Amino acid sequence: ETVRVKSGAWAVNGVFVYATLNHIKYCIPNGDSGVIRTLDLPVYVTRVTKDTLYCLDRECKLRTLSIDMTEPLFKIALMRKQYGQVISMIRSSSLCGHAIIAYLQQKGYPEVALHFVEDKKTRFNLAIECGNLEVA
Repeated sequence: ETVRVKSGAWAVNGVFVYATLNHIKYCIPNGDSGVIRTLDLPVYVTRVTKDTLYCLDRECKLRTLSIDMTEPLFKIALMRKQYGQVISMIRSSSLCGHAIIAYLQQKGYPEVALHFVEDKKTRFNLAIECGNLEVA
């Protein structure tokens, strides 16, 4: 992290959630990280639950912020090879887009990326990459 970390706390499943001056970010045990949300004002993280971040502002007032932990929990499930949970999260969440597909390819999971893709050319390339000739 090139921006100074202000504070942090452990969340569910080994996700470390931390605050910088402008963002709430996460880091998971394999070293992957990302942005959970952007901040209007700096905060100091005190506790994290499933979808709520408890923090103090600069005036030491307790604040609660809604957070979406879908992406880090998806990456944790993938890291732990919990494929049933991964597919369930794909079907029931807003995870989508080129970033997730690129992440899955980078981590060596083209067969999981197939569940995200509707574009025929991309599906074909992913199917070939994972050896799924029926889909190709």
